[in-house]
Amino acid sequence: MAATARRSMPLRKITNSVVYSCPSDSDDSDLEDTATKFKQKNPNFKKVPELASLALPVDILQAYKLNVVQNNSKRAIDTSSAVKQQAHKQELDQMKKDILEKQNRKIEEDLERIRMGLSSLDVKFTTLEKELDEEYNQYVVELSERVKNAIQIDKEKQAKLKAQKEAEAKAQREKEQKSLEDKQKAEAADKARKEKEEKARMQQAKQSSASVNGIELYATYMKRIEYYREHYKPKLQDQKFRSTVFKERMPIKRYLKQLQFKREVVDQRFKAIRDRLLAARSQSEDAFHILLNYTAKDFLRQARSEISSISWGAYFYARFAMLLGAAIPEFMEYLLARLYKRCPYMIPNYHDGSDVSIDDIKRLQRYEHVDDEKKEFQTIDMHYLYQYSYVMFFAALVQMGQQLGSDPPNPHGIENGWLWLARICNVPPRPITPGLIHSFLQIAGRGLLRAYPRQAYKIYQVIFNDVLPATPKSRENASPLNELHRLLEDFFTTGEMSKMPEKAESKV
Repeated sequence: MAATARRSMPLRKITNSVVYSCPSDSDDSDLEDTATKFKQKNPNFKKVPELASLALPVDILQAYKLNVVQNNSKRAIDTSSAVKQQAHKQELDQMKKDILEKQNRKIEEDLERIRMGLSSLDVKFTTLEKELDEEYNQYVVELSERVKNAIQIDKEKQAKLKAQKEAEAKAQREKEQKSLEDKQKAEAADKARKEKEEKARMQQAKQSSASVNGIELYATYMKRIEYYREHYKPKLQDQKFRSTVFKERMPIKRYLKQLQFKREVVDQRFKAIRDRLLAARSQSEDAFHILLNYTAKDFLRQARSEISSISWGAYFYARFAMLLGAAIPEFMEYLLARLYKRCPYMIPNYHDGSDVSIDDIKRLQRYEHVDDEKKEFQTIDMHYLYQYSYVMFFAALVQMGQQLGSDPPNPHGIENGWLWLARICNVPPRPITPGLIHSFLQIAGRGLLRAYPRQAYKIYQVIFNDVLPATPKSRENASPLNELHRLLEDFFTTGEMSKMPEKAESKV
């Protein structure tokens, strides 16, 4: 440590002086030469023993070098120690060699054990692989067998299911076939029954005095009157309500009396009566139905009176009925019910059974009394004339079309006329029958031909060939019988059905 300190001191001093390169051991002569030259140039330089080493940088370095050499030379070289070191080194080398050899042997042994282990593993793996291959092959065989069995089972199942479906489909077809056969048998039986019933009905109609279907239709219309009698008519027992209703009835009755054989007048009166009826409905449903019933009665009474005097007036009354019936459907129900009640020949029903008295027959046929005591009936001619008027009104109604673009569809069209004509032809004719048919055909005959050209032609032949010859002749029906015969004869000759003209319209 002291020597190191001594060596360090000049270095700290040198750092404050000029730095020179440190000479090597081979440069001692150069240092001495340098010192000699320095002394020659500086003769006045005094040597201070303590500071002699600091006189020049070269001297200091030389001194440091010398000091180091001196310190190193003082150390004695121990040859025995070098020998020992050499021996120790050789011993260490031998130990390293032995250790390396031991490690190599151990590695070789480990490698051998690994080789043996790998060889054993290879044998085991080969054996295991063979066993696995055998197991796999066996599994593949078993799996193939199971798949084959499953396919076979599935095929059998599909075949069974297919057979079951086919059996069910066959059973269903047989069931449907049986059901169809049963239905056809039932329909055939029902058809035969209906035909039998129809034949029986026709036979009964021929032997009786009424149309069965007409009576059923009449019963349907009369339900409206029966309902009226049960629910609305009792309301009139209230004096205040009755007075209100009759006050409303009076202007409607006045409008009806103002009807003329002019289309514009008919349309005006229709609108006035329609508005009065709808206004009454907004106030009271009961009053509305009572007014409808009275309007239908008053209208038919006036129509019969006018048409019996002027036949072509039927067209104008029919137009009024069509317009009001289209605007208020309930009015048409009341009107038809009242029409069928006032004119039993609309059914037709002649009410002339053998067990009925003459007076009862006339009462049922709606003969009117001409005396206050209601003992004397009107004449046959007058009765026929009134009934012809009802039929002409009906004929004009069913054939009425839309004369103006604003007209509504006819709520009681030509098909109803066809049904009436068919029914009256299916009942044995009475003396009044030719006049009823003639009253209808001279107004609606042409309309029937347009709607049913083939059927109408056939029924006209039936009337001409069967109905007319079978009609009982009397003084009262001589003229209608001749007129109907001439009407049909002209039709078969010319192919044109004549029609009663609307005379008032031709003047406009």
